[in-house]
Amino acid sequence: MLNDVEMLNCILQNAEMGCQGVADVRKNISSERSVDKLLREQLTRYGKIYRVAAGMLHSRGAEINHISPVSRKLSEFTAKRDLKRDCSASHVAEMMIKGNTMGVNKLAHSMRKYDRSDSNITLLAKKLLDTEEEHIREMRAFL
Repeated sequence: MLNDVEMLNCILQNAEMGCQGVADVRKNISSERSVDKLLREQLTRYGKIYRVAAGMLHSRGAEINHISPVSRKLSEFTAKRDLKRDCSASHVAEMMIKGNTMGVNKLAHSMRKYDRSDSNITLLAKKLLDTEEEHIREMRAFL
């Protein structure tokens, strides 16, 4: 079972990875304005969830466990490599859908392990899950 702090860190890391992935993709696209506008909106949503999770951890006096530097670099490298070959809106959408799907799977797995002792944490996790699923729906329009 995951306790409150572990679940909050899971939410925080998931949102942080979303921010990282979006930022890495945005750095490597230039001409796709419509998809970039949507990515900016998604980055804002991830940022809000990240800040709420960080605030909840801080209020508990808990340490924030950020994503690893290796995960950051791998995200950056992968985005740069993949977008060098194809930076079309459809390819960007495909990449983002894959990332969102990984986020959904990891979060759903963690939610099953969470003891659900704090309803606010459960609501934040559900909000992030809904956000990830909404991002997938939004990106499908570019496929």
